[in-house]
Amino acid sequence: MTSPFRPLPFLNEARAEPVSGIRLQKLRRAAQEARDVFTAAGPVAAVATCDLVTFPYPSLFAFSGGALSPAPYVMMTNRMQVVQYQEEGVTRTLLFNPSDYERGQAAPFYASLREKYGNFLSDKVMTRRLGTVQSHLAALGLHPKDVDYIAFDHLHVQDVRRWLGGDGEPAYFPRAKLLVQRTEWESVKNLHPLEKVWYVPGGTDGVPEERVVLLDGDVWLGRGAAILSTPGHTMGNMSLAVASDKEVFVVSENGVASESYTPLQSRIPGVRAYAEQMGLEVVLNGNTRESSLEQYSSMIVEKLFAGPSRVEGAFVNFHPSSLLTSALVAPGLSPTITLPPPNHGDIRPTTAARRAA
Repeated sequence: MTSPFRPLPFLNEARAEPVSGIRLQKLRRAAQEARDVFTAAGPVAAVATCDLVTFPYPSLFAFSGGALSPAPYVMMTNRMQVVQYQEEGVTRTLLFNPSDYERGQAAPFYASLREKYGNFLSDKVMTRRLGTVQSHLAALGLHPKDVDYIAFDHLHVQDVRRWLGGDGEPAYFPRAKLLVQRTEWESVKNLHPLEKVWYVPGGTDGVPEERVVLLDGDVWLGRGAAILSTPGHTMGNMSLAVASDKEVFVVSENGVASESYTPLQSRIPGVRAYAEQMGLEVVLNGNTRESSLEQYSSMIVEKLFAGPSRVEGAFVNFHPSSLLTSALVAPGLSPTITLPPPNHGDIRPTTAARRAA
């Protein structure tokens, strides 16, 4: 299914520039211009952030090798955003990164960790379950019928069949459609050997075509809610942008912490020195680096679109979908600052879903 959404202005034109250095210059201007138009349209109705699971991730990748620690893994907390926005007078509900983390363990990288460390160490020491998609939605008073869309910043470690149906399994969300960049959807169906370790085998098999909305770049979902195309970490990577009445939040996994976007403010050993030595404005979360130049430019777009945090102006209002988290097993790898989660307004059941229930 093709996208019914209108594009955000300016950004696609900037991305058409073939020279990477000039493209970055154009993207800087375009990101600010697009942000101004986006915020002028008004705030999103509501956003709620839900913690799902804390899990290990290679330290080497988290800050592109810049962090200095004997720990082989950082700990990160995967989070879901529940977003409600107005689209032509109708309230829509989007789940951004509703990870089915139980099935995500089948991704080869995490399956190999379980083989290496055993179930007890993997489940009790290196992993902490904080809530499921289902339990968080119930706590917010939402029914599966309330959900219009689900989306992920990218499809690493994702299995969407429980949510959308596939391989003979009924869909948990009877109305929801998956929003995904066309490039990401085509990639997951035809993985390169260097990509396979991060994807759940068969995680999209059998999903009905009518449940998938293919996006081609940035889209404006509705008032205060947009998807930014941010390729690089994967070529179909994308970010959530939401506007409250006071600020803009940007969510993705291009960086593992807010300080990934202001590395000179980082107190993690090695990160500031690495950024200074390499002349970097941002430090990539680089586990695949399908295109490091594109990911760097995408992070600049995220940085400018988000703007500074109202809580701590030296940091960017970026909120990782997988957030760097302090842990005893990861000495020296605690975040310099953890911004309050991007919450705004009150999530409510939708009228249409109540009528259909």
